[in-house]
Amino acid sequence: MIQARPPPSVADLPPVPTPPTPTPFQRWGRRLVAFVRAYPVPSGTILLLAVSLGLWLARQPNAARWPLLLIVLVGTVRIGWELLQQVRRREFGVDFIAALAIIGSLILGQYLAGAIIVLMLSGGEALETFALQRARTSLAALAERAPRFAHVREGQQLRDISADAVAVGMHIVIKPGELIPVDGVVIAGSSDVSEADLTGEPVPVRKDVGMQTLSGSVNLDGVLDVLALHRAADSQYAKILELMQEAQENKAPINRLADTYSVGFTIFTLVLAGLAWLISRDSIYALAVLVVATPCPLILATPIAIMSGINRAAKQGVIVKSGGAMEQLGEADVAVFDKTGTLTMGIPQLKAITTLAGAALTEADLLPLIATIEQFSAHVLAKAVVEAAQTRSLSLGTASDVHEVFGKGVQGMVTFPGANTTRQVAVGNRTFMKHLGVALPPSLVTARERCVAQGEIGSFILVDGAVVGLLVLADLPRPDLARLSPELKAAGITETILLTGDGELVAQRIGTLAQMDRVVANCLPGDKVATIRALVAAKRHVLMVGDGVNDAPALASASVGIAVGTQGLTAASSAADAVLLSTDILRIASVIRLGRWVMHIARQGIWVGMGLSGIAMIFAALGFIEPAAGALLQEGIDVVVILNALRAGRPPQVAGRTT
Repeated sequence: MIQARPPPSVADLPPVPTPPTPTPFQRWGRRLVAFVRAYPVPSGTILLLAVSLGLWLARQPNAARWPLLLIVLVGTVRIGWELLQQVRRREFGVDFIAALAIIGSLILGQYLAGAIIVLMLSGGEALETFALQRARTSLAALAERAPRFAHVREGQQLRDISADAVAVGMHIVIKPGELIPVDGVVIAGSSDVSEADLTGEPVPVRKDVGMQTLSGSVNLDGVLDVLALHRAADSQYAKILELMQEAQENKAPINRLADTYSVGFTIFTLVLAGLAWLISRDSIYALAVLVVATPCPLILATPIAIMSGINRAAKQGVIVKSGGAMEQLGEADVAVFDKTGTLTMGIPQLKAITTLAGAALTEADLLPLIATIEQFSAHVLAKAVVEAAQTRSLSLGTASDVHEVFGKGVQGMVTFPGANTTRQVAVGNRTFMKHLGVALPPSLVTARERCVAQGEIGSFILVDGAVVGLLVLADLPRPDLARLSPELKAAGITETILLTGDGELVAQRIGTLAQMDRVVANCLPGDKVATIRALVAAKRHVLMVGDGVNDAPALASASVGIAVGTQGLTAASSAADAVLLSTDILRIASVIRLGRWVMHIARQGIWVGMGLSGIAMIFAALGFIEPAAGALLQEGIDVVVILNALRAGRPPQVAGRTT
């Protein structure tokens, strides 16, 4: 039973400040100021274009050219500096054609075309940021809805304090409809709690006394008294926000894919521009080719598609930390799994209670007796027994004289309300029974040996001085485990492998259930790393899925690693490229399909952008497109590429399941 500590005093804690509500005009003004500060070049370009338009309408064409000249000069300096940095890093980027177009417009006096290119490049950054913000909807929602306050008891009243001020051991109260501000354990009350935004699971979870709650989950219908286990900064929600920040700050290595395509594209552009100038003897034709070839589609297609995919994965309960991880998920062809906590639940659960032949007590009689004394034990096996009794809605009795030899067993006296007798109850291993001076029935000893051989845990049950049964606990397989390998094969994985430190019998049993192609038992962490490195050396794209600290080296060694984080975000989550927050192991296959779809859309955007630009370049070389009109046409191509890239967040359905 959880013994709640008295909460720390909250008398000196500051109340939650209530900021004034801004007017709509103030909100729009703040957004405008924020945009100008974040994007001074496109903002200044738009302003100067407006000034130039005003002067032209006022019939001052000569004066109207000066704002355009200023835009081109600023753009020339800016892109020239960026090209210089690329040369110093020995890189060849997609901005080379744009630089030639801006410089050419400056030399030939085509200031309007040059100004539009500057607006296109700088505005493209703003468009990309807007698209990425739309793509990160679910991730940004996590940050926006982070718990801000908590109710703490102060005598008979509740007082609101900042969530950051909640200390470990405080008693907090969560009302229906409110976010749970910190990780904790329920000490009073019962309620359905939605963890959908954290794990992707749509079905609410019933929380009763003794069950843990996660910060950021939503209390639905009851009042909960919760004992804080962590500060807000150390909570599950805060760790998820850290992963979200990693996902937003890491740009995809495949961004360089655009530069790879741009090498051939640039050569084609320069050759076509040169031919246009040689044939027409008019440098304006060559400038028009350079203007419509400005490669914004190459710049925009890949990052927007990848971040749309990251957003989609987050909605499915998988946080992908970077674009590079999304790319590797799309290329994975072999999947390697740990067993405990990955293919299994990772927490021992009650499997059965075996009673002695002829015993008067049944499983239904023994479980309440055992759970009554186990609730006073801190051992993980005791927790499994208590949870089994709670799941079956069994009433527990009153325990007294409880004594525990940690790691061996626990004993005590149990009385049920209305009963006239008190029974002596003990649960423990063979050593504990020997300590109590109790003889073990041979049939139960044999049953326990079978359990141990299968990787299960068997504890003897003693009632009133006689051993009457065997408590069997096991790390149970995850639901739908038998569908895992077929779903992975359907997603494009060619081989599945189980690497586990368990013995051959247990490994083969789980491997057969999961339909793994290969099972390797008795693996130490170093053995897992060696196996994965051998696969990588053989040019395989390896996906590793694990959950424990011992899996961290293997996760880091694989082409891409996914940590199963449903039991907490630990070293495995830090070493992995993505974290599965859902209990549905089949979402591994879904995120692989998503990775393939994202890379398909990214490459499609690059080819569509280059194709449309190529057609426009041919018309420009023949003199049908002026430089200024070509710049506007290129803006339209950018919009097409952006809209196509956003499709990565809306993948098609596969076999009744959304990718």
